[in-house]
Amino acid sequence: MRKLDDELSALAESIARKLIAEGFIVQRYGAYTTSSIYLKLDYGVCNSIRISDHPGKRYLKYRYNIGPFVKEFRTEKDKYDRFYYRADKAKNMLKRIIEDREFKKARYGESGYRKLMQKNKSDNANSPGFWKKAVLLNKGV
Repeated sequence: MRKLDDELSALAESIARKLIAEGFIVQRYGAYTTSSIYLKLDYGVCNSIRISDHPGKRYLKYRYNIGPFVKEFRTEKDKYDRFYYRADKAKNMLKRIIEDREFKKARYGESGYRKLMQKNKSDNANSPGFWKKAVLLNKGV
């Protein structure tokens, strides 16, 4: 494994640990052809994080992006905002993720948020790709 792969893996583990400590359900998937690592939060209700050393494919639109390929924080406007963080700014990204979840819980209510999680989990249980191959890092709903 290359040194950069080790750094990306350590970053992913650190982010996942902190999110789990905050009560998130975290699924992890490692890409086969690149060093990218993906973390899906609360079965996708709180979006996904792409941790990588290179820009992603334009048609794949992850809400949160972090890694050495990001030189300066930026937001890309699309249907939904997408955020890009330098690898040393993980704390800032975590703060935004936690705020986003609080906003969604305020909007849907705690039970509504949990229902969305259950729906995503059951609707996608047999979907190919991420959903089939991801590892659940902590117990889910």
